[in-house]
Amino acid sequence: MFRKILIYLGVTVTLAGLAGYFYFATTLYNEKDPMQTCRKIDVVLLDSLENKFVTEQEVIGIVTDYTGGVIGRRRDSINTSTLEKLLDQRSAVKKSQVSITRDGKLNIEITQRRPVLRIQSQNGGFYVDDTKYIFPLVETFTSYVPIVSGNIPLDLDASHRGTVNDNSKSWLDGIMELGSYIDNHPFWSAQIEQIYINQNNDIQLATRVGDIEIILGDYKDYKEKLDKLYTFYKNIVPVEGWDKYSSVNLKYKGQIICKLKKRK
Repeated sequence: MFRKILIYLGVTVTLAGLAGYFYFATTLYNEKDPMQTCRKIDVVLLDSLENKFVTEQEVIGIVTDYTGGVIGRRRDSINTSTLEKLLDQRSAVKKSQVSITRDGKLNIEITQRRPVLRIQSQNGGFYVDDTKYIFPLVETFTSYVPIVSGNIPLDLDASHRGTVNDNSKSWLDGIMELGSYIDNHPFWSAQIEQIYINQNNDIQLATRVGDIEIILGDYKDYKEKLDKLYTFYKNIVPVEGWDKYSSVNLKYKGQIICKLKKRK
């Protein structure tokens, strides 16, 4: 009886071992099998709630146009590094990651650029993202960030994609800091509609309320200047009204220079 039990246990262990061997061997084979084909494309837009510059259909279209279609193709014939470089050429794409799973699913993750400013120059409109990368406007989506227009001291052609040279970098750094401050400030983001650069290279602010020209000067000490403007709104406008002054000049330290409107 004891011998039969030992024989039974031996057979059971052997069969279990063989089953385990075939399972792991099959799994390992499938994982390394280059003949396995791509069966699906899965696109993830990591920041789609904030920006919608790129769509899932567009990403699949870019891959399909380049490869002629990946569904049904062998895994070893799909170059994921090449696809990443291809997708990264799309100006609104900050970074792409492409991988293919052992069961044939092509995973594509897209990180879009996050605009901080919109620049309207004589050669067209551009976004500037948080890395100071400049790229043309996208027809399918509008990002509502501060707009800078007027005498823009940047040499941009209509298809510009990339950063700027050292001569204009400091100006861009300053105007981006000002724009970010306005965009993130609860009062100024609601009040200031546009940043305008006049022919004297002074920054002017276009506001949503009141027909008053706001002259900031350069971007230096912008917080102090905006504090003075807030003082004007809080203490002068309630007494004098919106229609008394044509302009408010904040460019001189410690001063608010108000210009009266001409009487008709």
